[in-house]
Amino acid sequence: MQGRKILLIVTGGIAGYKSAFLVRLLKTHGADVRVVMTKAATEFVKPLTFETLSGYPVSHDLFSRRGEAGAEHVKLAVWADRVVVAPATADFLAKAGLGIADDLASAVLAAARCTVLFSPSMNEGMWENPAVQRNVGMLRKDGHVFIEPDVGELACGAVGPGRLAEPEVIAEVLEASFEAGDLEGVRFLVTAGRTEESIDPVRYVSNRSSGRMGFAIAAEAKRRGAHVTLVHGPVDVAPPEVDSVKRADSAARMKSAVERAFQRCDVLVMAAAVADYAPVRTVRAKIKRAKAGNLTIEFRPTTDILASLKGKKGKGQIVVGFALETSDETENALGKVGEKGCDYLVLNTVGKRTGFSAPTNQITLFKGKRRLLSTPIITKEEAASLIIDTIASDKRLRRVKR
Repeated sequence: MQGRKILLIVTGGIAGYKSAFLVRLLKTHGADVRVVMTKAATEFVKPLTFETLSGYPVSHDLFSRRGEAGAEHVKLAVWADRVVVAPATADFLAKAGLGIADDLASAVLAAARCTVLFSPSMNEGMWENPAVQRNVGMLRKDGHVFIEPDVGELACGAVGPGRLAEPEVIAEVLEASFEAGDLEGVRFLVTAGRTEESIDPVRYVSNRSSGRMGFAIAAEAKRRGAHVTLVHGPVDVAPPEVDSVKRADSAARMKSAVERAFQRCDVLVMAAAVADYAPVRTVRAKIKRAKAGNLTIEFRPTTDILASLKGKKGKGQIVVGFALETSDETENALGKVGEKGCDYLVLNTVGKRTGFSAPTNQITLFKGKRRLLSTPIITKEEAASLIIDTIASDKRLRRVKR
C-alpha cells in the first residue's frame, strides 16, 4: 500500500466511526488517504476526526471553494488510485446504481475511473430488501467490488447481515486489489449451464445442470487476473462478473459461440452440460395430447463440441473437459480424454450432495490419463480453486502482455 492514493467516501451510517480506524490503518500501511463525507455522515462523525487522521482537509460540499480553480470532484476522482465507500448506506447504493450525482460524494463516484470498492452497512431488513439487492447487482455488473457485510448484532438491536466489515478486512481486500494475479495475461473461455433442445414451442429436452460449477471456475479465473469470456446456456444462478458473457441456449448455438472464441483463448474449460441428443425436427405448433396411444420422438446426436475442436487446438492452448458418469466412472471418463483431446478432465461424482443442482461437488481431476487428485465433498468454489491451481501451474500456459 506504500504510496497508494486512497479516496475514502464516508456516508451517513452509525458505522462511520469504524471508518476512522480504517483511515489510521491505511496510513500505517503507507497509503495516502483523503476523505469525502456526505452531509449525513457529518452527523455521526465530525470532519475534524478524519482531517486529523488523514492530514488533509475533509471535503463534503460540492460547491465549496478552496482557492483553486476547477471542479473538486473531478480532481479527487483523477487523484485516486482506488475509491472506497465505507460505510455504504442503502441510500448511497441507490444513487450510485442510478448514476445520480447531486452531492460531492456521488459526483466523485460518477467521475471515478479507478476501481471502486463498496463496504455496505445497514439494518438486515434493508440489506435483504429486493430494491437494495437490485442496486447491488447493477453495481456489480458495472464492475465494482463489494466487501460483504458481516453477520452479527446491529445498531438497532437485531441480529443478521448488515454489519460493516472490520477495517482490517476492508484494508486486506483493498490491498489485494493492487496485486497482479497469477493468471494475469491469460485468456480463459469457460462454458457453463445446460442446453435446451426444442421439441415444440413449449417443450424441450434438457438436463439438471445449474451452471454453478462453470460459474465458479469463471469467477475464480477472473479473481486471479485472467481475461474471461463466459458462454452459458440456461442456468439457475446469476452469472459472475467477467469480461464477456454470451448466452447460447442450444447445443448448436453453444458450438457456434465456442468455435468463434476458441482461437482467441489460451484456456478452454468446457464445464457446460451440452445435450447429447436433439429432436430430429422441431414442431412449429404445440403437439396436442393424443387420445389413444404414446408419443414417439426421434432424436439425432448433437455435435460433440470438444471433439470437434481437437484438430483446431493451437500450440500452448490448454483444454479442460468435464465428465459426469453414473457407472464405471473412471473407465468411461478416461475414454473421453483421447476422444475429446483434453489436457485435463474433471470427473463429477453423482450423489445427493454432488453433481447437478447442488452447491457442493466431489471431483477427480485427471491430467491425460493420470489421476492428479480426488476430493471429498467440497463446495464448488473450492473445487474451482483446485482446478484453477492446476491450470495456473501448467508450464505450457501462455500469457499475453497487456
